Amino acid sequence: MYELNCAGVIPGCERVIRAETRAEVIRRAVVQAKQLGVDRITPNMMDSFQHRTTELPN
Repeated sequence: MYELNCAGVIPGCERVIRAETRAEVIRRAVVQAKQLGVDRITPNMMDSFQHRTTELPN
């Protein structure tokens, strides 16, 4: 299981996104950003998604 606390990454987001894979967390983060009005996912934002996604211990 992986998670991303999107506060500080996506403006206005206060969610913690969890999924079984890192790729799914990032996909959900992109969807969340678009729902919150982010028109363009920048390379810096994608880097933040990747670097701030952590693997949870079993």
